[in-house]
Formats: sequence, structure tokens, C-alpha cells
Amino acid sequence: MTIDVEKLDTWQDRIKRRLKDLGMTQETLAKKIGITRSAITHYLAGRRVPSLSQFSRLAEILEANPSWLQFGSPDEKPADKISRLMASLHPVPILSWEEAANFTSLSEVNLTRMTEWVPNYFTHKKNIYGLKIKGDAMISPNGQSKSFHEGDIIVVRHNSVVTPGDFVVAKLTNTNEVTFKQYVVDAGKRYLKPLNPQYPTIEITNVIRRLEVVSHSISPSKIDDMAAVTISYSSEF
Repeated sequence: MTIDVEKLDTWQDRIKRRLKDLGMTQETLAKKIGITRSAITHYLAGRRVPSLSQFSRLAEILEANPSWLQFGSPDEKPADKISRLMASLHPVPILSWEEAANFTSLSEVNLTRMTEWVPNYFTHKKNIYGLKIKGDAMISPNGQSKSFHEGDIIVVRHNSVVTPGDFVVAKLTNTNEVTFKQYVVDAGKRYLKPLNPQYPTIEITNVIRRLEVVSHSISPSKIDDMAAVTISYSSEF
């Protein structure tokens, strides 16, 4: 079947067009993919974004070119396709802890080479990045208190203004790593404090290379609900 590659506004429009062309209902599409009708409704309303594997499955069922279905015109350059998708999602690039430790300015990070992003429905700020929590240092023993669990994504505001009590990502001059703690000032002294008392509190005794506010966190269940997007920058696009 020949696919009309007329550029449509969004991937939701292209899915709707193929449904109409094939005379297929949303319920039938949901059954073929193996998901609920409500999930399809969320997709077409733009409340969720299919993963790459889900886009591939949608393209197969809808008899469409996967790149066209996801990004539009096949003549569009890969970087432009990625940039357009990014702009539509206001996404947060997920950095590794090593990547976060090695930049001075976020502009040094080649965002078109990032392999993992999460749609961002909390803020339109661009100077942000995400990190996946490792370990249990930021789990509070008090169930009533804020906790950050392994696998959660924290969203970090680069070059932000920090106040006592903020959760922060910090890099000290005596280490090549970044750490996630709560910024505390007590009796004129500054500390990086874990929520889990089994871990030591770090007194800040010298210059801080970076100290950035964590604006919010996203739990794995919320990430699934927001349909975390994994994007491979390759000739496939």
C-alpha cells in the first residue's frame, strides 16, 4: 500500500488518519496491540506518548512507515525530527550520574545525542535535566516525610538559586562526582544531608563547584503513565 507522506501536525493526527484510511476503530487497534481502549484514547489526546517499540507496533498494524508515523515527512532531517518531537513534549533529558558530573554548563551536553527523555508536564523551563535515583540514601525512615526511591527520576534546574531546605544536586571541589542530598544550614555551617540517617551528613567546608535545586521527582509508576520516551539517534529516522 502506498502511504501518503503529507506532513501532518502531530503523530496523533497521523494515527487518526491511518485509522480512517483503514476503516479501523480505536477499539480494534487497542485489541491488536494488546492494550486498553483508554490507553489508545490517551495516545490520541496527547496525554501519553507511545514508546519507540509501541510506535513500531502501531506502524505495523496501521500499515505505515514507522518514521513517518512518529515524525512526519521522511525527507525531514533526523536532527530536525528529533528537535520537533522534543519541542512538542517539553522533554527532560535523562543524564547518567557521570554525565552530570562532567559538565560545567548544560549547553556543553549534546542533547541530540541523549538516548532517554521523559515528557515534562510540570514546567516549560529548558535549563533542566533528569537523573535516576540510585540506592536508598534519600529514603526517609518517617513515612510521613518526602522520600526518593531507587528508579525515581529527579528533575534538576541548572544554574538555580538554592535556599536552605532545598533538595539539591551538588558537586564539591574535592570530588569528581555529583551527589543528591538536602541542603541544610545550621549554626552558620552548611551541610549536605541524606534523608536516611544510616548515611553520613557531609559538611561543606570548601567551595562548591555546582549546587542545583531539584524541582520535583517522578516515580516509576508516574513515568509509565507519562509514557517515558526513549529516542535513538540513528539512520533509522
